[in-house]
Amino acid sequence: MEIKTRIILILGLLAAIGSTILWQAFRLQVLNQTKKGEVLKFSLPPKRGIIYDRNGEVLAITLSAPSVYACPCQIEDPYKTAIFLSKALHLKSKILLKRLKSGKNFVWIKRWVSDRELKRIRGRELKGIGIQRENRRYYPNGPLAGQVLGFVGFDGYGLEGVERQFDNYLRGRSGYYYGIKDARGKIIISPKFPFRPAEDGYNLFLTLDHRIQYAVEEALARVIKKWHAKAGYAVIIEPHTGEVLALANYPRFNPNNFRRARAKDYRNHVITDTFEPGSTFKPILAAAALDRGVLKPYDIIYAENGRYRIDDAIIHDVKPFKWLSAQQVIVHSSNIGAVKIGEILGKKAFYEYIKRFGFGQKTGIDLGGESKGLLRPVRTWKRVDAATICFGQGISVTALQLATAYAAIANGGKLIRPFVVKRIVDNKGKIVKVFKPKIRNRVISERTAKRLREILREVVLEGTGKMAEIDGYEIAGKTGTAQKPKNGYYQRNKAIASFVGFFPANNPKVVIAIIIDEPCPIRYGGIVAAPAFREVALDIIWKWHLSPCISPIEMTRILQSKQVAKKE
Repeated sequence: MEIKTRIILILGLLAAIGSTILWQAFRLQVLNQTKKGEVLKFSLPPKRGIIYDRNGEVLAITLSAPSVYACPCQIEDPYKTAIFLSKALHLKSKILLKRLKSGKNFVWIKRWVSDRELKRIRGRELKGIGIQRENRRYYPNGPLAGQVLGFVGFDGYGLEGVERQFDNYLRGRSGYYYGIKDARGKIIISPKFPFRPAEDGYNLFLTLDHRIQYAVEEALARVIKKWHAKAGYAVIIEPHTGEVLALANYPRFNPNNFRRARAKDYRNHVITDTFEPGSTFKPILAAAALDRGVLKPYDIIYAENGRYRIDDAIIHDVKPFKWLSAQQVIVHSSNIGAVKIGEILGKKAFYEYIKRFGFGQKTGIDLGGESKGLLRPVRTWKRVDAATICFGQGISVTALQLATAYAAIANGGKLIRPFVVKRIVDNKGKIVKVFKPKIRNRVISERTAKRLREILREVVLEGTGKMAEIDGYEIAGKTGTAQKPKNGYYQRNKAIASFVGFFPANNPKVVIAIIIDEPCPIRYGGIVAAPAFREVALDIIWKWHLSPCISPIEMTRILQSKQVAKKE
């Protein structure tokens, strides 16, 4: 009995030791992927979610693409192989040779090769060189909304734009399986090993309309070519909801070729770059004065006949004015008249309304890299600072901030949060998340907003914005021409030309901001940017089948102007 017990104990001990050895072998070979490769863990990449526009048009999708890899330890002649690959794949032979002589088990040679490059590789049997298919992000519309969409890196992570901001939703979750390599190198999958399927990412529906986005980008391209401008930006926003219908940058960026791009190419300038708004800022001043009740539209202001001294500075107008109503100050874009309104309002009250309109702070758009602009504390304002800010100098804003400020005027006085993602949906069509409009705060009263809309309508009918007019659609807006500062001084021949407006003036459906950087030889917003606004507005009218909304007074005015034109 004693011998039997000893045998049982010895057998039990041997079994325990054997189990431990087997577990360690499994742990080392399966869980730690041993170098010998008998048992390996393989990743199952998820399929990244699709990005659609508001109408269901595909803006970003995931496709399978071939990539070339090498097993350097298996390559017999690194020099010969490097020379062939450099010609076939258009890579530098020195860099290739370094990779092929590394002695590693695995290195990437080139990710996402073209069909032509793939054909060259497959035509030659190269030991240690293989092809593996990977997921690749593809943008079927090329550069359309490129800076908004962003791009995805080789590792499947979003690096810029919507792709980065909503990466956690789009990316999904990787799966895995274990396999055993046989003598021929084939993988045999066993049901005994753990397995987890990949979970594909969610799909995004944006607020963008690809048709309007295309029209805006084309309009920007034409105006920049015509006026030899450096760059251009545009925003189209629905004023009551904050939904961004288009957000355009020029020069454009093609996310399919992100590897060749520089940081400035894929930067979303509409939300990252700031500039002095010039006269497009005057309606903010008028809004503050009207809302505070310190001024009425027809109060008379002396415009100093085009020259007004403040301390050591001289404020000028493009052409001299004597007496103007407060409304005419905005209509004819008088700098001196704006300064006089600012003096009546007071700098503290003006600063308060600037903050209310969202300047000096981020809009909260669901994209990364947004700038809050530059608004210095009112306690630092000197008398000349308070004066120049009245006509948009000494403050910097983004194109998106300007658009949302005008949206507040258009919608009755409410500052809304702009957004580009409308909803998130899983692969079965189930809604995961919906993004709803959000009002940040009330900026001005409905009465003040209505008065401003009437004034901005007059800007287009009688003032500097005539080239934005479309008969029957009551365009309202404001022109801007702002000199560009450099090293503390304003450059004489470099300016930002802009037009920000909306239509119809009595019930706005859309706000459009057009910003043109350094046009030449003409620099005025009314000549450069206003026609681009009109072109985009006409396209929206046509696409949305908008009927003219014209009052009897407007019809009489149009008929009279046409009769005068015939006589001339």
